[in-house]
Amino acid sequence: MLSKDKIQLISKLKDKVAGRNGILLNAYISGSHLYGWSSKDSDIDIRGCFVLAKESFLGLYKPIEVLELGTENNQDIVLFELNKLVSLALKGNCNILEELNAKQLYKNASFVKLKQLINNSFGKNGLYHSYKGLAESNYKRFSLRGRNTVKNYLYVFRGLMAGIYTLQTGVIKPNICELNKFFKIKEVNKLLEIKKAGLENEPLKDLEEGNLDLIIKELFDKLDKAYLKCKMPEKPTEEEFDEVNKFIINLRLSY
Repeated sequence: MLSKDKIQLISKLKDKVAGRNGILLNAYISGSHLYGWSSKDSDIDIRGCFVLAKESFLGLYKPIEVLELGTENNQDIVLFELNKLVSLALKGNCNILEELNAKQLYKNASFVKLKQLINNSFGKNGLYHSYKGLAESNYKRFSLRGRNTVKNYLYVFRGLMAGIYTLQTGVIKPNICELNKFFKIKEVNKLLEIKKAGLENEPLKDLEEGNLDLIIKELFDKLDKAYLKCKMPEKPTEEEFDEVNKFIINLRLSY
């Protein structure tokens, strides 16, 4: 059962979307809470999706793709319009696929159907490059700047572990605590312990950076091998693409 605060949040999101001639499809908590390393001072990132009525696409004005509702009460709220979300999902964007498969604060029947269609349609090529790119960009960024913090290492480990797990099982799992039940990397448990204590920017102390870097290199190799062995199709078929396209058209017409 949702708390009073969450009910008020969902009501607010519905009202904001309705003011843009749209309907809210889903809302969930992203960021550190989704990834499994939130601490008492962590911000709450609210993400979700909405669908605009067909009239929004018929005039001179370009339909809004992203609705940013700003930050208040320690909450950062960003919503994607359906077209943007689906186009990214079909390309294998890992962040969007995690959004669709996250535990939802709110969802309607259309979102449930959308999730089913997307989970039956994404291909391994986009997924692999998305997760690998996520890990590489974080790793290179903090390594080049000498910012080898606990939080930065966790971002790299999570991207690699989530990518390997999805390619091996076909299941999207964004939570690093759940992932490490599968990988059993003791260094990740130590990083999580430090992060949850609110010491994410402290020196690594008991952890050796060289050892962490070696484990990361091994995970990059495992990700490459998982991609080669994965039996998923490289990308969505034309039939799958058409089915999602028809769903979007019918959804707009019904609203």
